Amino acid sequence: MTVRGLVRSPWTRFGVGVLAVVGVYLPLLPALVEEWSTFPSLSHGFVVPFIAVALAWARRRRFATLMPAPSWAGLPIVGAGLVIYLLGTLAGEPFVARVSMLLALAGVILFLGGGAVTRAALPSVAYLALMIPLPYVTVKGWTDQLRLVEASASAWLLPLMGVPVLQDGFILHLSNMTLEVAEVCSSIPAMMSLLALGAAFGYVTNRPPATHLLLIAAAVPLGLLSNIVRITMTAAGVYYVGPITLQSAFHAWHGTVVFLMTVGALTLLDTGLMRLRPAPR
Repeated sequence: MTVRGLVRSPWTRFGVGVLAVVGVYLPLLPALVEEWSTFPSLSHGFVVPFIAVALAWARRRRFATLMPAPSWAGLPIVGAGLVIYLLGTLAGEPFVARVSMLLALAGVILFLGGGAVTRAALPSVAYLALMIPLPYVTVKGWTDQLRLVEASASAWLLPLMGVPVLQDGFILHLSNMTLEVAEVCSSIPAMMSLLALGAAFGYVTNRPPATHLLLIAAAVPLGLLSNIVRITMTAAGVYYVGPITLQSAFHAWHGTVVFLMTVGALTLLDTGLMRLRPAPR
């Protein structure tokens, strides 16, 4: 394709429009990255954009058969997203401002690409929602309940590893140190991401509907189990190695660790489910 043909290509206009929307929302990125870095339970946000790209890449053959067919229906959606962005920014509501990015992005895809391109790209756009932290008041109640479950499970597992422990609510008393299953250690902030991880995993691997549903249903309990294992291993490390264990990436970046451990668990589950399927005749 010549340079002139590339410039006139509808895909070029489509790409420029998407990049323009992303550029408008770039001021939100530093605070978002800071939250991912500051709160370990949100560190999975660094991984989400790559999975969104993988979802789009998985549908590359479908995109290759499509041609952008602009639709005016996307323009009011873009406008609504930008208005919500402005209102959220002026009101000091970062969650509202960040969510508006997804609306504006979907709108510009519809405006420049049309319905078929939007349907193909929508899973990737929707998955980006998982990098946006939920409001604190939404997850506070669930967090306390889950912290107690995780602390109790770890207190049951640690003696099996030769680690004496006394549990007092969220507190784990070891012989050489006292640890707390803090709010930031809870897997609640990553739950929605883990749920969608199961959906994305089955989608990318093109699994049958029944297998896909099982992967979605298993993602959250596997994520909870991964976090319990992480807490237990951290406490055991503190007992056998010392407080330096708390400085390791395994503890400091637990959102990413839980996310990746869940990916591994889903991979093993998927392998087992596929082996249980009857061989084609």
